[in-house]
Amino acid sequence: MGRPEAGEVRCAVAKFFYYPSRTAKDYFAVPNLIFMQELGAVSFAVYAYLRFNQHGIWFAPLVNCKKLSDVLNLKEATIQKHVKRLVENDLVYIEEGYLFLKRKRKDRPWGFWLKPKEEDVRNCFLLPRELFHLGLCAGEISVYSFLMSCENRKTYQCYPSYRTIGEAVCMSVNTVKKYVDALVDKQFIYTERTSIVTKDGRKQNGSLLYTIRPIYEAIQHHTNMQLEQQGLF
Repeated sequence: MGRPEAGEVRCAVAKFFYYPSRTAKDYFAVPNLIFMQELGAVSFAVYAYLRFNQHGIWFAPLVNCKKLSDVLNLKEATIQKHVKRLVENDLVYIEEGYLFLKRKRKDRPWGFWLKPKEEDVRNCFLLPRELFHLGLCAGEISVYSFLMSCENRKTYQCYPSYRTIGEAVCMSVNTVKKYVDALVDKQFIYTERTSIVTKDGRKQNGSLLYTIRPIYEAIQHHTNMQLEQQGLF
């Protein structure tokens, strides 16, 4: 995804990071097909939180709109509007005021397996369980998640265009750029410019190359910022 149609990608050598293994204990799975639902940032963030909350847990804590409002730092009325969209898209259902993911079926490939071992990770991407504890807004969560879905799992890199990202998460190019810059500042990703050489030998700017940084770097940055705000760092 995002590969230039002609020419050869040329980029600077990416920064070298240490990457711990991504285990089920530290990550939760989200189906790749979720971006075909055209949910938008808030609806996606709500869905992702439900995946996080229920992943690998038989008796997961109950989640309602008030809880989601607190987690995503949004008004409860806003959450209710997006929950309604998830219900209409057959992704979640509501029972006694609490939200639950729909079970997986052949006609519902983005559904949820109760048993983690039943999840086909080849059709999923992984998100860190700390994602909802690091001060990200819904827009940042959705852009980061799409980059995680695109990454090469050996190099931790990808290069979708702003337009490609925007189409997946229902944002304008300028809004995508704003959230990409925020993710760079918060040390979730590293970006660098690329160039391509066309068939006739001309050099042109290519897509931005994204490197997904190890999540511990974002955690450390978030902790340092909190300490600094409290005058302890």
